[in-house]
Amino acid sequence: MADSIIGSSQTLATKMDLITDMAQKELKAAAIFSSYFQDVSVYAKKGVKSISFPKLGSFTVGERGSGATLDAQSISSSADQLDLSIPAYIKWIVDPNDEIQSTLDWELETLSRAASSHGRYFDQKLKAVVLADAAEVAATGSIDRDKVLEMREYLKKNEANLNECTLFVAASEMTNLLKIDEFSRADVYGSPVTQTGLIGRVFGIPVVETNALEDGEFFMAEKGAVVYGFQRNPAVGEEPAIDFGVGCMKKAMDALYGIKSVQIGMANALPTKSPLMIKFKA
Repeated sequence: MADSIIGSSQTLATKMDLITDMAQKELKAAAIFSSYFQDVSVYAKKGVKSISFPKLGSFTVGERGSGATLDAQSISSSADQLDLSIPAYIKWIVDPNDEIQSTLDWELETLSRAASSHGRYFDQKLKAVVLADAAEVAATGSIDRDKVLEMREYLKKNEANLNECTLFVAASEMTNLLKIDEFSRADVYGSPVTQTGLIGRVFGIPVVETNALEDGEFFMAEKGAVVYGFQRNPAVGEEPAIDFGVGCMKKAMDALYGIKSVQIGMANALPTKSPLMIKFKA
């Protein structure tokens, strides 16, 4: 019996699977917001261009006396639609002469950086949705105790689940945040900041510092305020680019997804604003 040989076709398939897996993990690591909002990728099936989510009203409770009746009620219903309309894409070529003279592993280095760029792009797209649809803090200036309490009160009044809310702050706001006793002192609220993987908590709300926000930007949101779905997870492909030398490969990394804020105009929110997230107005 002839010996079996694992050839280039098998190793190439394994290589691309490993590269794609690495790219997906790298993107998620770079996309800070992905862990704090609702992933509905499971509904982004082949053949659909959008996903719909029901937006329902509520009943009003009455008191029915003995032998009396109350009118039947109906619930208003509409839908939030998530369009899968963001075809994120990167393409690059590394000259083989430059690669062979470099001490870096350019293939892994460029793939890692492409995935990180996709992650940051995802964060910027999600941030744009938040800044467009979130309610606004009434006061101006840097973050302080009163603004945090105002944001927390807004979400609480709109029946947000505070256990699923997060405060996101730009790096420029950390100094001002550390001036709030409820954030920096363990004897005021909870355990010391340095003992947790998160930056800390303020009034029970987890705090995340991110470079996705520009100087002076901060917002608070519940996990269900924004949904996103990947119809195509980040994938990597390559083809020869012989014009740039023997062995040169043209590579691309792309993904297809959508991002959408939900429940706009519900609860106590303004008609065009979300009841589940509130931002600072710079």
